[in-house]
Amino acid sequence: KLNNQSISNFNFIILLFCFLIFHSVIFSSCIKHEEEIAPNTELYVKIAKWQGNKKAAILLQFDDSTPGQAQLGVPALNSRNFVGTWYVNPGRDAFISNINTWENIAPEGGQELANHTMTHTGANTYEEVVYEVGEASKIIWKIRGDENFGSLIAFNRGGGTTWDEEDLANVLDEYYNIDRLSYIGIRLIALSVPAGSNANEMYEIIPLAIQDSIIGSLHFHGISAEDGDPPMDWGNAGVWIYEFEKLLDKLEDIKNDIWICGYIQVYKYIKEKDSATIAIEQNSENKYTVALTSETDPKYFNEELTIVASIPGIWKSCTVTQNNKTENYSLSNGILIFNALPNKGDIVIEKKL
Repeated sequence: KLNNQSISNFNFIILLFCFLIFHSVIFSSCIKHEEEIAPNTELYVKIAKWQGNKKAAILLQFDDSTPGQAQLGVPALNSRNFVGTWYVNPGRDAFISNINTWENIAPEGGQELANHTMTHTGANTYEEVVYEVGEASKIIWKIRGDENFGSLIAFNRGGGTTWDEEDLANVLDEYYNIDRLSYIGIRLIALSVPAGSNANEMYEIIPLAIQDSIIGSLHFHGISAEDGDPPMDWGNAGVWIYEFEKLLDKLEDIKNDIWICGYIQVYKYIKEKDSATIAIEQNSENKYTVALTSETDPKYFNEELTIVASIPGIWKSCTVTQNNKTENYSLSNGILIFNALPNKGDIVIEKKL
């Protein structure tokens, strides 16, 4: 049986409990509110590991310029604004019979043409190496709208071919070709896609690339309109377009996490970033200047680098100007993310008032 003192103590405990709960909620709300509106106080700037500040770079690479690649693969990537690297053989019938795709449809979609040699037969003399590598390079430059020797080209010699290694190395250097087997500064995980692979099998390396923030590379040959055993395309074992499109859909679902790019794009980004210097200076309360330089040759290394800047103060939006070009950007929690070219002059960041 409770006496009056016990009841009084009990009521006091209940009131104290309610008081503590009430003030705990109010205090928590205040802290949350302060965190949401507190201005950022740390000024810094850095170059993102991958363009777009993505978590990994993904390469979709295709050998042999097969009819299925031209008729099915290129349109599938174009429709999703994905970039692939297409190692073409301009001297073979499969390329010539689909010339409109390689000369017009692929470059209009931003696809990256690469050098798989003229005829995929290898070379025994210096003159043959110059023809196989050099003539294919000139055709690719012409399709790009570049002058001869005007841009970097990815290269793959082709399976089963033989070369004089010294001659090949010299000609690749002369024609600004980059062998895709060379190490470019970032670890790469690759899958040579087996014939008849389904979407899940092709996708297996993608989470691993994202997990380690590295390059994930898928190497394809044929793409078939029909599901054979395995699907066939111009004599090449390949993958069924249905499964290939399913793979692309899976990649589209995570496109905010991955940079799907061409081989030369990622090569240039890594080399520019590795030799770059970046600094930020405050000019006024509402204006900052970023200096971005790289030791690479701007004629050949012209891939935009992604810049991540922390801007003190409460900014919602700003403009970024470089080389007389101005773009509008929004900030998220004081963080500004934008793309810029090194060696193109100062970058001016101004708050929109």
